[in-house]
Amino acid sequence: MPGFSMIKFADLYRPTSLAFDRNGALYATSFDGTVHRFRDSDDDGRADEDLVFASGFDTPLGVEVAADGRAVYVSSKSRITRLRDGDGDGLADQVEPFVTGLPVGRHQNDNLKFGPDGFLYMGIGSTCDACDESDPRSATIMRFDPQSGTGEVYATGLRNPYDLAFHPETGELFATDNGRDDLGMDAPFEELNQIIHGADYGWPGCWAQLEGPACAGTTPAVALFAAHSSANSLDFYGFGPYLFSFPNAYTNNLFVAIFGSWLKAGVETGITRVVLSPTENGYEATVSWFARWEGMPLGLIVGPDGALYVGDYTNGAIYRISYGLP
Repeated sequence: MPGFSMIKFADLYRPTSLAFDRNGALYATSFDGTVHRFRDSDDDGRADEDLVFASGFDTPLGVEVAADGRAVYVSSKSRITRLRDGDGDGLADQVEPFVTGLPVGRHQNDNLKFGPDGFLYMGIGSTCDACDESDPRSATIMRFDPQSGTGEVYATGLRNPYDLAFHPETGELFATDNGRDDLGMDAPFEELNQIIHGADYGWPGCWAQLEGPACAGTTPAVALFAAHSSANSLDFYGFGPYLFSFPNAYTNNLFVAIFGSWLKAGVETGITRVVLSPTENGYEATVSWFARWEGMPLGLIVGPDGALYVGDYTNGAIYRISYGLP
């Protein structure tokens, strides 16, 4: 990535997801069950405050902040929890179950994002590698009413849709998905999908761009990544009020964190850049590497300063990538 700088923003044990609030604080979930709130008070690109905002979560994989800044939502195993800091001391003092009883098995509920319609969207992984699910919420993307927590299945056939992002201009929803493990080391490819309400994305019988024995009525992927590479966190560059510090060519591009594999040796890890081109039937995509390093990127978001923030699960860090000098 010529012309870019990458520095360590903060240390954090096994980060899993990231979200900014409207005041520029970065919330990050850790595999140890904590939610941290970081601040960079002197704007030097490095956190100078690290508070444990909340703790006690079982495998938190998602965090999102309400647009008004009054609530933080955490996705952890089988539930979504709503947190509030009533006295403004930087620590959650109101902890409220928002959604409970979600299906859990081989996978669980993943990251969550508010959509342009005000609903809270979240991926829910499958309970198995390849099977017929008994719970219709498994292997889906759901959306929830932000007041009542009432949910509905928005799209199906997604084995493990770890993260999702909304196009900053059109509002269209995109999500990563990771394929089954029983087809060998070279198949299937991991996916980027444009998520359409009511669509079926094929799991378990169809994958990639309509490969497999049961593809009738399913929707093909927009972009593909290496088999078993675990395409997880993603974000559009140019979302909302962010300053466009990257060159104009990056506007509306997607960045996707490639986590790597516990199953297959030698899988490259880092961040890919996905350039989307509209077609009559959706989008075509061009995928290239933006940054590669020895680590396992997990948790990725564009910050209010126009920099790209990414967690590294194995190196225990959150990095900040900016254009020019840090």
